[in-house]
Amino acid sequence: MVGNERPWIAQAFILVLYVITLVIYNRAKKEYVGGKIGAAINLIMVFVAFLFLSDYVDYFVSSLLPLGEQAKFSVKILFRLIAICVLAFGGLRFFVSKPAEGGLAQPAPMPRMEEVETAAVADLDAVVQAGMAEVGTTPPAVAPDLGPEETVVVQEVPQSKPSLGRYEILEELGRGAMGIVYKGRDPKLNRVTAIKTIRFTDDFDEEQAAKIREQFYREAEVVAKLSHPNIVTIFDVGEDLDLSYLAMEYLEGESLEAYARKDNLMPIRKGIDVTAQVCDALAYAHSHGIVHRDIKPANIMILKNGLVKVTDFGIARATASSKTRTGVIKGTPYYMSPEQISGMKVDGRSDIFSLGIVFYQLLTGELPFGGENLAAIMYQITTVEPDPPTKHNPKIYKAAVAILNRALEKSLESRYQSAKQMGDHLRLLAQKLDELKAKAQQA
Repeated sequence: MVGNERPWIAQAFILVLYVITLVIYNRAKKEYVGGKIGAAINLIMVFVAFLFLSDYVDYFVSSLLPLGEQAKFSVKILFRLIAICVLAFGGLRFFVSKPAEGGLAQPAPMPRMEEVETAAVADLDAVVQAGMAEVGTTPPAVAPDLGPEETVVVQEVPQSKPSLGRYEILEELGRGAMGIVYKGRDPKLNRVTAIKTIRFTDDFDEEQAAKIREQFYREAEVVAKLSHPNIVTIFDVGEDLDLSYLAMEYLEGESLEAYARKDNLMPIRKGIDVTAQVCDALAYAHSHGIVHRDIKPANIMILKNGLVKVTDFGIARATASSKTRTGVIKGTPYYMSPEQISGMKVDGRSDIFSLGIVFYQLLTGELPFGGENLAAIMYQITTVEPDPPTKHNPKIYKAAVAILNRALEKSLESRYQSAKQMGDHLRLLAQKLDELKAKAQQA
């Protein structure tokens, strides 16, 4: 009994080895499709397959076909000869096509029409021009008149654009801390979109990245239901390989980063209006239970018509309580609220504090809290009162300073309790300024 079992154990072991070998080569082949390495792998796979057939005859044919020992031996030798021929003659192509050193390379032949018809990345003119250049001639200005039986119809194949999910990538718009933003097109709806990519595995370990990715999709699903003129619309969320992405409305404008510099400040009246529009967006999101957690100039877009759009809702929450592989907290420390730094549970009042910092920048071109390192910035935000904004810009109105100071209160109870309340005060100030300007013009 034992003697009969041993051959089958050996047969099973050899079969497993062959299968594993073929699977490994097949996996490697996918990484080198179309090149010489891919062709060499294909050749080796055929060689291994014939060796497998040879051993298959040796071990298993006796139970399927009534062949004698001499017949089995002959078939086995035949398969091994075929394997050797495949490897030998198939490998010649890697040496014959290479010109000898010191000799002249032969000119490349003109491409066959069958190759032109199936070309995936070049049209007919490019192929003909390349072929003519190799043989040292120029193409005729007018195509020769072919007879009826020689007429050939050539179908041009357009170049394929890179894609992410179902979206065609048109160009890169910018890069941020979380990923790259592309301009794309939805071919189904023929709609231009902005596509923000996020690769969580770059900053987090595999287990943590999986949890954060799951939370990100849940947040994105909720944010996609928001419909407000001051909040960017999310069309779709998806994943391509290990790259997560958000497809959102494409905005023609610029972020507030351009106006947060001292040499390019917008008029105070316009800064008040911009901040009030952000208040409207936050008030709407907070009423739906969504806190942004990363309000900063880079996440606020101002369009050419003056409309303000807040972006990146839902992204900050996914990484709010997470640290990267190196232990660095994700987020923008200059715009964090005291409760964010302290690790407390945050609500809409945290966004109001962050918006107060943005408002301070729009009025002065300076950050209210700074420092040489993260610890110094966190200390400033939690314990130190900022310089009066009039120190950097004496033209700021006292009423604007009062609104700003209330938004930057470190105590939650002393701060604005809602974004709507802050927006109402800003619009009341804007109305008073417009009335004063109208009176001055009449006088």
